[in-house]
Amino acid sequence: MSVKKLAILGAAHGHISYVTDALATRSDVELVALADHDVARRASYGAKLGVPGYADMTSLLARHDIDAAAVIAEPGLRAGLIEACLERGLFVIADKPLALTVEEVERIAKADGGRNRVALMLEKRFYPVTRKARELFLGGEIGDLVAITSTGPHKLLPSARPAWFFDPSLYGSIVNDLAVHDIDLVLWLTGARSGRVSGWKSPACPEKHAGFALAGRALLTLETGLQAVIDMDWRQPEAAARHGDYAMRLIGTRGRMDILFGEGRLLVETDSRSLWEPDLPAPIGPADDALDALTGKAPLQVSTAEALLASCIAALAAASAEEGGHDYRW
Repeated sequence: MSVKKLAILGAAHGHISYVTDALATRSDVELVALADHDVARRASYGAKLGVPGYADMTSLLARHDIDAAAVIAEPGLRAGLIEACLERGLFVIADKPLALTVEEVERIAKADGGRNRVALMLEKRFYPVTRKARELFLGGEIGDLVAITSTGPHKLLPSARPAWFFDPSLYGSIVNDLAVHDIDLVLWLTGARSGRVSGWKSPACPEKHAGFALAGRALLTLETGLQAVIDMDWRQPEAAARHGDYAMRLIGTRGRMDILFGEGRLLVETDSRSLWEPDLPAPIGPADDALDALTGKAPLQVSTAEALLASCIAALAAASAEEGGHDYRW
């Protein structure tokens, strides 16, 4: 068996654990190096993971032949790194957001050239509650969709956040960061490939961080006329038991489903059956899809084309939020 060689480019976010935890259970992929412009992160993660650390991708590639890179740098740096990887023929595992602007998404698409070489870790796709909800929906459990609503509260914990998190050139915005998961789920459930999107962001900001919106919204109107409202905020109370009480409600012509991501529960209620909770499948790790594709074990379940479309819509919604709600076609 050929063991694939993987490097990590940037350790800016805790989502690095998605990759490292998955690698700990596999023998077909080996982590060989890490690159990070931040000296402290480079030293810390290099020691923790037991791999050499480099200041940049060029220095790393001068010493290591790799098959793939996990790009978990600051969001504002990701597009350039992903392009560089693709131009070198590397497979890319990327944290969300993939990019901050439509132009960056288009550059990544051009660099990939339809080769399906970018795996975006959209972990909500693989939650047991999500997969079961889609199975029941496609089986006709709640009839045709009438509307979709979702909420995404997160704890901000500003004192624990790095400085880049409050720099829009590196972080982007709340809509860039948090909307893409639910946008992807709406597309996955409906199969929609065109429509309109607008965005909004709250004028309320945390103390000492002017311009960092505490709430945002993306409104998708699909080609069928179906609407999906995706709300997100950084106001999950600090004393709450969970980091976020994320949820999505699917409203159908014969019933509804509440996908409680934070609690790991799926509530189903229809015109012919009172409230019940179905048995759920086993969990799938956030990076498993990407690593399976890298090693040839299975094709990507979240294709690069799907990741690019969801990322483009999220970028349009973020641009709309900055412009006061302009309506964009996608």
